Amino acid sequence: MKIKNIIIGKIKKDSFLLEKLNEIVKENKINCGIILGIGAIQNLNFGFYNQEKHEYKTITINKPLEVLNLTGNISIKENSPFVHCHITCADEDGKVYGGHLFEGTKVFAFEYKIFEVEGKFLIRNFDNLTGLFLWER
Repeated sequence: MKIKNIIIGKIKKDSFLLEKLNEIVKENKINCGIILGIGAIQNLNFGFYNQEKHEYKTITINKPLEVLNLTGNISIKENSPFVHCHITCADEDGKVYGGHLFEGTKVFAFEYKIFEVEGKFLIRNFDNLTGLFLWER
């Protein structure tokens, strides 16, 4: 696989982070790629996957946080582009939070880089052993 295109931009204040990243990916018709980002958010909705129960525990933090890192990928899930991101944030005291990014996280300021990859698309299918949608390959 090779990098085909790089999209660099910012997400406006009061936008929802994951929802906006999905919108950008769909507008640019990106089916396979890498997402990186930094910035600040007004709240955080994220999760931790319980490996025994095969379900996410949702955690919400309602205070300003600095985004230390957002790392994710774009692949195909159920015939549509799917943005999968993990996020690491810190509060004003340096306490760090991190996990799977969920919808509802509101942006204060955010900068992103999306690396569109050419070649065979990565397809997600349900994996019975983990209860997750994982890449075929």
